Amino acid sequence: MLEALVAGVIQGLTEFIPVSSSGHLVVFQYLFGEGDGPNLAFNVFLHLATLVSVFVVFYKDIWALIREFFSLAADIVKGKPDFKSPSRRFLLMVIVGIIPAILAGALIKILGVSYILENIFVVAIMFLLTAALMLTIDRIKAKGYTESDAPIKTAVITGVLQAAAILPGLSRSGSTIFGGRLSGLTKEFAIKFAFILSIPAILGAGLVELPAVIRGGAIEIDALSWIVGFFAAALCGIAAINFIKLLAKVNKMYIFGIYCLAASLFTFLAGFGIISF
Repeated sequence: MLEALVAGVIQGLTEFIPVSSSGHLVVFQYLFGEGDGPNLAFNVFLHLATLVSVFVVFYKDIWALIREFFSLAADIVKGKPDFKSPSRRFLLMVIVGIIPAILAGALIKILGVSYILENIFVVAIMFLLTAALMLTIDRIKAKGYTESDAPIKTAVITGVLQAAAILPGLSRSGSTIFGGRLSGLTKEFAIKFAFILSIPAILGAGLVELPAVIRGGAIEIDALSWIVGFFAAALCGIAAINFIKLLAKVNKMYIFGIYCLAASLFTFLAGFGIISF
């Protein structure tokens, strides 16, 4: 149960704080080996718990998007689709924004270059890139677009940066928020768009792992541990999202940049064998 609690806390925090949970995992495995680790099914379950965090924080926006999805489907059947309302424009942005990540994931599978996702030096470089993004994001002077007037190119730019974050060490939340700000979105909308855009990404990652979960057979984790891990991940995810919103508001995102600089240096030293355990 304690392991489930710790796993839930780590998952909930690192899924949203821009320090790259995948990069930290690669470094940990490089230094200590994979070990037994948590059950794969439990890992996927915790990822789904972080989705709850997004739904809790942005439930009004998500519900509006769901309504618009079915409304748009009805309009398409009638042959009269339009994207004039803010909610429908936002829906279009989410659809456009997720396409680059789907293409990037498919390309890596087709080319068979998934090994680069485990390279320690790739992680070190991506940590450095994440640091650069976080050290400069507070200085961006955006035009102030919201869902009411944001051009589609903002979704494309944000989506491309999310796709790039498939590389471990490059934070998905940090990249998408940076992409939103760089393309002209307000701080509030850039954060909202980034986290809502993470919903299909997290769901997609879970579906990719599903065959391995099924092949894994029996799940050796008791029900109470599942409950503890789920609530720990969901509550910490909510806290992490609100923490990001607060730091962005007061222009303190550079804190994560400083951390990622240190993480990059540590990872380079580990890669060259200067640090070992």
